Amino acid sequence: MLTIFDFTSYREYLDAWISSQGDRSYGLKGRIAQALNVSSSLFSQVLKGDKSLTSDQVSDLNDYLGLNELESDYFHLLVEKDRAGNPRYREKIDKKIKSMQQQSQKIGKRVPRHKELSDEQKAIYYSSWLYTGVRNLTAVPGFQQPEAIAEHLRCEPQLVIRIVRFLLENGLCREENGKITYGPASTHIDTESPFVNKHHQNWRFQGINSMERRQESDLFFTSPMSLSKKAAEEIRKMIPTFIQSVMRVSGPSDSESVMCLNIDWFEF
Repeated sequence: MLTIFDFTSYREYLDAWISSQGDRSYGLKGRIAQALNVSSSLFSQVLKGDKSLTSDQVSDLNDYLGLNELESDYFHLLVEKDRAGNPRYREKIDKKIKSMQQQSQKIGKRVPRHKELSDEQKAIYYSSWLYTGVRNLTAVPGFQQPEAIAEHLRCEPQLVIRIVRFLLENGLCREENGKITYGPASTHIDTESPFVNKHHQNWRFQGINSMERRQESDLFFTSPMSLSKKAAEEIRKMIPTFIQSVMRVSGPSDSESVMCLNIDWFEF
């Protein structure tokens, strides 16, 4: 995965980032210029070195690229170095750049291989179905790059990039040889968790959306019924057994596709 800390020129980073978008790179410079509220010609001049970015433009660009706080600070530093005219000041900035590069490496190594998310991290992780969706998709061959994931899920690449960074920083995914893979951190959520309802709702909504574009592999079953108390209790006991059977089959299987199982059983 492309990282800004491998660059000491923000223009070289932007060129590399745009090239890394593959088919989406067509017209991307114009979309970035629009996000910065500048003309395409002005942004082209920035990339050529004829013009430089303002602090406000850098801030907007950081948001567009989906950079985290440390990366954003680093980007600002690269632009500041580019604008600096005093050689001594440039030397000071170079030292800061090297220091931040070292800091970024330490952060990458700080993520433990086995841990459970904190409540603060869970609040982010369960805020959208995309976090669990992206994480599970990284286990499937062909989806180890944010661009491929974004295209499959039909969402903006910068959004997926932000999600992937969160997953990497918290051990939910890991990066191996430039590819994103499924990570070891635990994401178990019990029935008493304040996030459990949001988690269920996220995927119920996705189930509803999937009904509109039903595929042959999909199955939807709804059956309101009247039955005896005893029959209701028996069915309720069958569901956990079925879930265990599903996990025994899915757990050791190869990751070739991503599916979601929603089961609702309630009195109304």
